[in-house]
Amino acid sequence: MREESVSRRYAAALFNQAKATNTLKETSADLAHVAEALVGNAALARMIGHPLATVSRKKMVLDAAFSKAVSPATLGFLSLLADKRRMDLLADAKTEFDALVRAHNNVVSASATTAVPLSAAQLAALEKALEARTGKDIELTTSVDPSLMGGILVRIGDTVLDGTVKGKLERLREQLLTKK
Repeated sequence: MREESVSRRYAAALFNQAKATNTLKETSADLAHVAEALVGNAALARMIGHPLATVSRKKMVLDAAFSKAVSPATLGFLSLLADKRRMDLLADAKTEFDALVRAHNNVVSASATTAVPLSAAQLAALEKALEARTGKDIELTTSVDPSLMGGILVRIGDTVLDGTVKGKLERLREQLLTKK
């Protein structure tokens, strides 16, 4: 079975448990804390991910590191990953869990690329327009790419909305080449 689908199953199980106990926000914060701790402490990350470390040793380290910082349910999830020798799936499971929470909360991530930085009013108007178009709340990230010459390029999941000058010129070029 592919690692992606395995991590998705673990994340779905954690999501369903957190949803049933009305602790989605807390569980999400717990997973973020664990991920941050593992990034910030290379020795801890190495020990947890080491293939020769025993399951009981990993669980003891996880308990010592996180028992006071995360909920018992999240600690149980970490323990389950250790029991199943799947600690390598933690980062992917966190990503999948976050996606499930966003979907549950009717939130979608979008990115907007412009030739020049957008003002606060333009950002607010763009978010409002995208929310009206999708019917979902938008988590918008922005970037600047001067090669676009003008306009905006928006990506929402697999959907690309290209209103850039560069994109329009490329489409015009394609039309002219096909008319020969």
